[in-house]
Amino acid sequence: MLHYTYLKSRRDSSLFAFIMIPALFPLAALGGATLAKGHWHYPLFLNPQYTPVQNATLCAQIATVVSVLFTVIPAFWTLRPEIATKSVTSFFFAARPMTVVASVIVFAFALNFTGWIGAITMIRILTGTLPPHVAFMTLKVAVGCLVTSALGTLLVTISSQPALLVGGYMACGLLIPWIQGSKSSLQVMGGGVGAAIVCTALAGFILERRCAT
Repeated sequence: MLHYTYLKSRRDSSLFAFIMIPALFPLAALGGATLAKGHWHYPLFLNPQYTPVQNATLCAQIATVVSVLFTVIPAFWTLRPEIATKSVTSFFFAARPMTVVASVIVFAFALNFTGWIGAITMIRILTGTLPPHVAFMTLKVAVGCLVTSALGTLLVTISSQPALLVGGYMACGLLIPWIQGSKSSLQVMGGGVGAAIVCTALAGFILERRCAT
C-alpha cells in the first residue's frame, strides 16, 4: 500500500509539492521580509529588530503551523478517488481496511515531517542559527502531523467531498494551540498519540462499513 501511494503521488507530481511547500516556506518568508526592506542582508530576518535566534524561533513556529495544517491534504487526497468510487475494495484482497488506513496515515505523515526537516534546515541556512529547544519542537511537529494525517484519513472515509477539509482545519485550530502550548513531551505524546489512535480506529471501521454496503 505504501508503494502504491508513493507511485501514485509521484506520477501526478503531488509527492514533491507536499514536501516542498513546507520546506520552502522559510525561504519565501525570510527572503520576502528581507527584500521588503530594500536590500539583501545575511542573516535573513522576519523582523529586523529581532536577533537571529528570535527570527529563527518565529519562523520555526510559523513553519510548525504550516506543516501540521498541510498534512491534512495528502491524507485526505491520496486515496480520495478510490474511496469515492469504492474501487478501494480491490485493495482488500491483499490488505485489511485498517492496513489501508494506516498506510495512508504513515504516507501523509512521512511527507510533511520530511517537509518540516527541510524547513528547519532552511532556517538554519538562512538565519545562521536554530531555535532553542528544536528537538522538543520537532517532537511537537511529529505528533501534530500524526494527528492531522489520521484526521484527514478519517474525514475522507466519512465523505470524499473536499468541503469536509474545512472541518479538518477547524479541528486543527484547536489542535495547534494545544500542541504549541504543551510543556512536556509526556503531555504531547499522551494526548496526541491517543487522538491519532482514535481517528485511525474510526477510519478503519468506517471504511470497512462503507465499502461493505
